[in-house]
Amino acid sequence: DVYKRQPLPDQWLLLPTVALTKRRYSWLLTLIVVVSGLMVAQWWWDSHWLFPLVLACWCLTGLIFLASWFCLPLDIRHTRFLLRTQDFLLQSGVLWRRAALIPLHRVQHVTISQGPLQKRFGLATLKVYTAGGLDAEAALADIEYRVAQALSEQLSQLIPVSYTHLRAHETPEH
Repeated sequence: DVYKRQPLPDQWLLLPTVALTKRRYSWLLTLIVVVSGLMVAQWWWDSHWLFPLVLACWCLTGLIFLASWFCLPLDIRHTRFLLRTQDFLLQSGVLWRRAALIPLHRVQHVTISQGPLQKRFGLATLKVYTAGGLDAEAALADIEYRVAQALSEQLSQLIPVSYTHLRAHETPEH
């Protein structure tokens, strides 16, 4: 029975390619804000002794931006998820791998949210809230909106079944 529930590699769902574009836009907007702040600081404190500090900030900002720009495709490729009849699995991370197995009988509710960039690209964030524990919430960002809706509906249909199944095995207290 355990082997029947094991996922096959082709059953995993991956993030859409448009998620990369959305995340790059997000990084680009962040870079614009940081560079604007550096330009204002440079203009405000027009002092020669601050030049090495401002130059170091510019270089550091550029390096962080380039590193993240090229690491984003790896992050997108290494994020995957799978809904099975008993649980919901999430995996992500390139250097630091994170895996979450959420038993459906622990799920309390599911939410879907969209930020402005996600809405522009037809993406959403699916959050699964569970009962108790340290990680009582799991988020899956930048999945297709229609996939998020379908997963939310499927989870909603499977949660009561799991909960009812558990309640049937409890003994009534007298």
